[in-house]
Amino acid sequence: MKKLLMVLLAVLMAFTLVACGKDNSDNTGDGGDEVEEPTFDASAVDLSSLKLSDTKNLVTADSREPSNLDYVTTALATDHQFNVNFVDGLVEEDNHGTYVPCLAESWESNADATVWTFHLRKGVNWSTNSGEVYAEVTAQDFVTGIRHAAEFQTGTADVLGAIAGFTDYFNNGDYSDEAWAKVGVKALDEYTVEYTLAAPTPYFYTSVEYAPYYPVNQKFLESKGDGCKLGSPDVNSCTFGSLAPDAILYNGGFVLSAFDSHSKTVIAKNQNYWDADNIHVDTVTYIYDDGSDPYSGIRGFEQNTYASSSLPSSNEEVYNALAKKYAGYTTVTLPNYYVFGVVFNYNRVTFDNTGYATDETAKNNTRAAVLNKNFRLALKSAYDVPAYVASTQAPEVAQACIRNINDAYNLVTTSDGTQYGALVEQAYTELTGETVSLADGQWPWLSKEKALAYLDAAEEELGFEITAENPIHLDMLCIETSQRLVKSSQSMKQSIEENTDGRIVIDLVLRDSDTVQNIAYYTSAWQDADFDISTFTGWGPDFADPKTFTDIYSPVNGYYMHAVGLTDMASSPDDYGSDDDIKALLGFTKYQKLLDAADAITGDLDARYKAYAKADAYLIANGLYIPTTMSTSDMAVRVSHVVPFTRSYGQGVSQYKWKGLELQEDLVTTEQYEAAKADWEAGK
Repeated sequence: MKKLLMVLLAVLMAFTLVACGKDNSDNTGDGGDEVEEPTFDASAVDLSSLKLSDTKNLVTADSREPSNLDYVTTALATDHQFNVNFVDGLVEEDNHGTYVPCLAESWESNADATVWTFHLRKGVNWSTNSGEVYAEVTAQDFVTGIRHAAEFQTGTADVLGAIAGFTDYFNNGDYSDEAWAKVGVKALDEYTVEYTLAAPTPYFYTSVEYAPYYPVNQKFLESKGDGCKLGSPDVNSCTFGSLAPDAILYNGGFVLSAFDSHSKTVIAKNQNYWDADNIHVDTVTYIYDDGSDPYSGIRGFEQNTYASSSLPSSNEEVYNALAKKYAGYTTVTLPNYYVFGVVFNYNRVTFDNTGYATDETAKNNTRAAVLNKNFRLALKSAYDVPAYVASTQAPEVAQACIRNINDAYNLVTTSDGTQYGALVEQAYTELTGETVSLADGQWPWLSKEKALAYLDAAEEELGFEITAENPIHLDMLCIETSQRLVKSSQSMKQSIEENTDGRIVIDLVLRDSDTVQNIAYYTSAWQDADFDISTFTGWGPDFADPKTFTDIYSPVNGYYMHAVGLTDMASSPDDYGSDDDIKALLGFTKYQKLLDAADAITGDLDARYKAYAKADAYLIANGLYIPTTMSTSDMAVRVSHVVPFTRSYGQGVSQYKWKGLELQEDLVTTEQYEAAKADWEAGK
């Protein structure tokens, strides 16, 4: 988010990199303690009893919950996965990932792609949560949505910054009608909305799939408090988007029926939905699951409660027994477009959660080390990511989870069919002289020899010894309740420490889920980054262009600047620029120049992609961010009652829609899935 943080980032069960070890203290542990694991009898239920009698009401386990229903302001994937079911945008992705009409029946641009016009379908209604038709969706609602997003300081300002005048309106604090008139969005008539962009943007039609471009009804918005009024924003006196079913209007496939934090969330079919024929379930119930029992999902599945479940892979014996039991009924999930990895906190100022930083020398050494390129590359070379994914993932998908660039390898292709990841490989070779494969499914960096050589070089540059007796300590926040995360963190910690001969030590700071999320996920304040390294850094694309990933580490407006302990103009306007020396030292200033050069290329997409590939190569060559995997929770061996390929599959937020999904009474067989997959691939 600010894109998908995707954020999904996004996506708490996807944060398998936020791993933790558990000990008997309330603070830190070395990750080596054995945690008592719940037991599971893999043979307890016979397959013949697995019949999903209710195919109209889907029940699923999930650790994610909504925190903000104001869909045009939130940047969190944990919000988008709910909100995109409540409100439709102009376009959506179908089950092949193709952008197709949604609330817009058609669209076109001018010759240089600076003006885009969308023609709305007529007769689409806003509904209240109780099912009352409130009003028709009109072009003005899309204008209202953009203005409300700006005035309430949306977390997605970088995406909306494509619109001419938006960034100035967002930043200058003048919310008058005269100032708003300079922003490039307007309703040409009741069913036509026009966007004038700051620069040619040939991929803009893919951007409007994303939630900040969704419509908002002005009358309803302003009924939710004086602070909701356009031109006079006050978040403290506006309840639009609060966590209540009646806090928003609905034009999507579902409405929020009930929300009980840490218990369950229920959404129900919108009876007034314009495309109701493609909503095949009446309700979706999310049962909150904190991950403390790795077998809760398969238990619920075998009780005919959950419609699908991955085969839990944390215990090899149980996994093998389940794989044998469900032979002929298992399916393997498809790769996804997310990227997760490791960030360094380059300017840590908060030490409320720490395992070592009461020692000033150790604290100063850590700060100096993370600012050193060779130290960061040492950690990267020491991190055994294949072992990490193998510690918790099913063997059929573990290796496939690995991702080596801050982008989806196949996000875009050049006119000759070259995938974007291959362009990054070429740029990396030009930058470093090293030829390396950056393709998914392998990890080219692991080398104890290189890790130690990088550490020796760092030691020389830093002017102090880095030894097992005087190691560099790195605090990493960990969720203490998840059995699955315990194993993965132990693997991460073990490989880094072993491959550096104990010269780098990962201190796992054990905290409850809410504490970790509030520090490392929900916050947008750089000062609150209370860690040295973090793995709460997942992202997915908001539109079909490399900019959607590369911009998240922009030192000017990057969403993840706060996660690396630095300022950005959007979320830290008062402090922005105060750490320019750190940004320059690290190379973020040069990275921004590469971004600017790439973004300036609009007519020649091949040249644009190659220019962005240079920025991506620079990011990983300097160890400014260490991408490691795609969303691992979405990669699994599964058993299911979900009819294959009936819901959206794509890059953007449409993948969170339940629209199209169908359930069947019998288990999906491997043969049924493979036949459906062949038809799906033939239809792409």
